[in-house]
Amino acid sequence: MAIPMTSFKFANSARVWRALLVLFAGLLLAACHGERTDGKLDKSAALDTATLVVKSQLAPVYATVPGTIISLKRAEISSRLTGYVRRVEVQAGDAVHAGQHLLSIDTSDVTGNLQQAQAGVNQAQAVYDEADINYQRYATLFPKGAVSRMQLDGAQRQYKTAKAQLQSAQAALHMATAEIGYADVVAPFAGVVVEKLVDPGDLTTPGKTLLVVEDEHTLEVQSYVPDDIYTALHVGQKVPFSAGVDSYVGNLKSVVAAADPQTHTHLLRLSIPAASTLTSGLYVRVHVPVGEQPAVRIPLTALTERAGISGVFVVNTAGQAQFRLVRAGDTEGDEVNIQSGLAGGERIVLRPDARIDNGTLIAIADGHAQ
Repeated sequence: MAIPMTSFKFANSARVWRALLVLFAGLLLAACHGERTDGKLDKSAALDTATLVVKSQLAPVYATVPGTIISLKRAEISSRLTGYVRRVEVQAGDAVHAGQHLLSIDTSDVTGNLQQAQAGVNQAQAVYDEADINYQRYATLFPKGAVSRMQLDGAQRQYKTAKAQLQSAQAALHMATAEIGYADVVAPFAGVVVEKLVDPGDLTTPGKTLLVVEDEHTLEVQSYVPDDIYTALHVGQKVPFSAGVDSYVGNLKSVVAAADPQTHTHLLRLSIPAASTLTSGLYVRVHVPVGEQPAVRIPLTALTERAGISGVFVVNTAGQAQFRLVRAGDTEGDEVNIQSGLAGGERIVLRPDARIDNGTLIAIADGHAQ
């Protein structure tokens, strides 16, 4: 059913008047709070609580850039064989030690090559033995005139050819034997398997990455910064970074002077605290110090909420508390940086509680002023 327009206007007008009356009553209450009927502040009703005179001081200005946790010791493990994977003995996330067996590749083809190479060595060895005997006999008979120079030279050529063929066959056998060893893939160093890219039955070829192993004890932060930030950096300085809600401080290990020709940015590398639980591949935010500016820092206890709004109670010259909205920044220990809403020299309530509201008189005494 449609609502008559006159009723709608009347209802709206009633709501507006009720809101105005509530607001007027609140303002009247706030104006009267802490005052006597003669219009003067009742100092005897002042609340005894600790206050703090805010000081402005120079604080670093940070430029935040994205970064990544990188392992300096990383191996993309592959095999030099072509064959089917027989078994994989590790999964992603497994810790491995140096020399630990990781996977095996079927050696049927390699075994055939090995047998063929061994047969080639046997045949070449027989030819060499015969050529060696002939050459030694001809070398003995030649001084006696029993054989000619041509016959001796021919025997020598056959000996050298047989020797070269034997050496070639032995090299082929050595390669075939080495290929058998490539069928068993082992960890090159102690670390963690971060990627598993193969399963039993997969066909592998030389150079194809099968597993990725990283040493979790050789981590660092890598990030790229533009030229204007690069000029403010120097090796050895402390650079904070954060991963999720956790904050860390790393040492600047190096910064590459040459910029990337496409992005025009410089690579920087940060050390990671040894006690951290960070892992490779994590996204981090690097907070690069680029200068200083005046800033206000207050104890965390001074921050409070009223109606879901974060702020502080500022004590005016008349000794009255006034709630003020502030924008809080990063915390450092038990203090917080205030980015806006508060200036140096102002007095704030150090630990506001439910007793304090707009207009509350605050007793400012030497014993409580901080």
